[in-house]
Amino acid sequence: MKKPWLHTEPSKPSFLIWLRLLSMSQWHSASRASRTRKTCRLTHIELASERIFAMTYTTRVAPSPTGDFHIGTARTAYFNWLAARASGGRFILRIDDTDLARNNHASIDVIHDCLDWLGLAPDAVYRQSHRRDIYDAAAAKLLDAGLAVRADNGAVLMKGGAAAPWHDLISGDQLPSAKAHDLAHDQVLIKADGMPVYHFASVVDDIDLGVNLVIRGMDHLTNTFRHAGLYTALGAAMPDFAHVGLITMDGKKMSKRDAAASLLGYRDDGVDPDGMLNYLLRVGWGPRQDDKSMKIIDRDRAVSLFLDHGKMRASPAAMDLPKLASFDRKYKHMKRSA
Repeated sequence: MKKPWLHTEPSKPSFLIWLRLLSMSQWHSASRASRTRKTCRLTHIELASERIFAMTYTTRVAPSPTGDFHIGTARTAYFNWLAARASGGRFILRIDDTDLARNNHASIDVIHDCLDWLGLAPDAVYRQSHRRDIYDAAAAKLLDAGLAVRADNGAVLMKGGAAAPWHDLISGDQLPSAKAHDLAHDQVLIKADGMPVYHFASVVDDIDLGVNLVIRGMDHLTNTFRHAGLYTALGAAMPDFAHVGLITMDGKKMSKRDAAASLLGYRDDGVDPDGMLNYLLRVGWGPRQDDKSMKIIDRDRAVSLFLDHGKMRASPAAMDLPKLASFDRKYKHMKRSA
């Protein structure tokens, strides 16, 4: 059943005009200017107050329809939703369905069902498989500028290219390793079957949709080195990135195959969605003043606290089922007593 909040927006026709490549001299000049603007902005924020964030944010969550909806994805969805709501911005759901061999249509329904259950309504929904013209146009610009080449099998690859340094809002400055440079060099943009690779599509979407803050798991940190170079090649400013620590089970990253990782399992077991959100908030974020008054933080209070009165963490957090059960009981009790 189509959700009342589920709607799509057409791709901006202005993108094809706006997305132009700079000449090599302009490229380096724009890069320096972009870094200067970001440095000035961050310095101003740090000197003006304790506030870390000081703008209206367009955020996104980008799950792949290849299995159950992971509890870690639910957490990053909540964090991005909070940042958008707290800043008066927009929260976008982008479904990364370009892997034709692994896509599962039923999993798309699961994504919508899970966000609906949590009450995290996106302001717009996009499917990458419906946006191939946007990726083709971006690839054509790179080809025309001599920054990409077309292989004999039809695939489009970057011509050379390198990973780029960038700044993480949680972990600070990130410098690329030799391996990161190797991965970015001659990286594939469009596969032989005409579908974009994840890295290229993600960057082009962020540019086209105006995404300026991305909160995601630490498992994506190495990807961001590739992405940083692509933003520069496309003549666009890089969004702010914040990589939060992974949710672990028995000291290991939880995979979609782990029973405890499936958000639908908690819904089907009758877990209170607001209790789940309160639990997820505390797995990777904490208030600056953490006392008894911060034990219960519902979504409205979380919106007021998230950006200005707390901070995200890069360290991993163990899945704490007893703590989740405690939040579940408290929220159910509050609702019965209301």
